[in-house]
Amino acid sequence: MNRQNGARLSVSISETNRQKLDRLATEQNVVRGAIVDEALTLLFLPPAERPEAILTRQMSRVEKEVDQLNATTTFLTDLLIEFVFEWLRTRSEPKPADLADERARTELEDLMRRVVDRTCENITT
Repeated sequence: MNRQNGARLSVSISETNRQKLDRLATEQNVVRGAIVDEALTLLFLPPAERPEAILTRQMSRVEKEVDQLNATTTFLTDLLIEFVFEWLRTRSEPKPADLADERARTELEDLMRRVVDRTCENITT
């Protein structure tokens, strides 16, 4: 907050805004003119350079990264379930395919129930 040439300007503002300006000037230990100058500087910035625009761009980037992480987690979870299912299907001695599939499905459901019970109460199997 610096005033380069110290130009003076007289303006009328509401009593409420004057009180807010006085309170902020006291809290920040600066003169009221410096606060008004900073506010006008921010007001006249191009929209893309304003702090809220920069924050919005950053938030969009973070949201995209979270979406990518969610997609990756979903893919890896599906992959792990498929792997466990196949491992359970082929684990024991040879049996007819229908019995092996049913046993694998039952064991996978039991495994998922145990994992869900430990990790997340709001998932039901």
